[in-house]
Amino acid sequence: MKLAAIDIGSNAVRLLFINVYETPDGPSYVKDAMYRVPLRLGEEVFKKGKLSKKKIKDFVNTMQAFKKLMKVHDPVAYMACATSAMREAENAKEVIEKIKKKTGIKITVISGQEEADILFSNHVEQFQPDPDLNYMYIDVGGGSTELILISKGEKKDRRSFNIGTLRLRDGKVADKEWLDMEYWLMSLRDQYAPMKAVGTGGNINTIQKYFNKSKGAELTRQAVQDTYDLLTPLTLEERILRYSLKPDRADVIVPAAEIFLKVMTIMDIQKIIIPKVGLADGMVHQMFEQILEDLAE
Repeated sequence: MKLAAIDIGSNAVRLLFINVYETPDGPSYVKDAMYRVPLRLGEEVFKKGKLSKKKIKDFVNTMQAFKKLMKVHDPVAYMACATSAMREAENAKEVIEKIKKKTGIKITVISGQEEADILFSNHVEQFQPDPDLNYMYIDVGGGSTELILISKGEKKDRRSFNIGTLRLRDGKVADKEWLDMEYWLMSLRDQYAPMKAVGTGGNINTIQKYFNKSKGAELTRQAVQDTYDLLTPLTLEERILRYSLKPDRADVIVPAAEIFLKVMTIMDIQKIIIPKVGLADGMVHQMFEQILEDLAE
């Protein structure tokens, strides 16, 4: 069974196709194809409060391309979710209606809490080598950071904060947001120590792939710190040329590292697991579980 998910983030828009196979041990999710467009909706929304005509046109063109790709891949179902930038865009309703009219794609704007719940649908407990430990799931996006506290495989608490890479790059993160996040984390720290982290998002994946000397699926906090220290003094062009980073990655990887370091430092977390899943993967998991429920009725 092939399913499709469209993740409309503040930095990039992604279309993911996954084949789901039923096995004696449960469903197996195998990625078929993924398409990414650095649309950067948040770049305008976080500065001006809405999307320009040019950005709307680019958005519509991207969704029209995704529609054609879905016709080729022919998934049995799809889900399209928009996050932080579209939550805040003054003209979000108008844009979503235009895309529906032009492409037939129905977009749902989800809250930060809903975003965290979908991320948890990735069954991150499967990536935890020690189920008796506590874990902080950290997903850093362009507009927001979702944090989920997991204890013995169960979700205990989750929060979404308007602290994202584009916001931080452009100086749009309010001091109160940092304080709220720090207060929430500190309220959990003593009760759930010791703790490891599970990190998702394109930036932590890039750090793991290009700047992790061990090349494993686990990073130390020191490795994230080393990456931050290495890249911070460099210009955007130097990051691109020296490390073959894409331009839309090179300018947000440092803010992303700063956010991960902030959370890990407050919680005294020394290691972070990188499972390479994200919101789109969680959307596919939710769709498949809903299909099973519908069939059982």
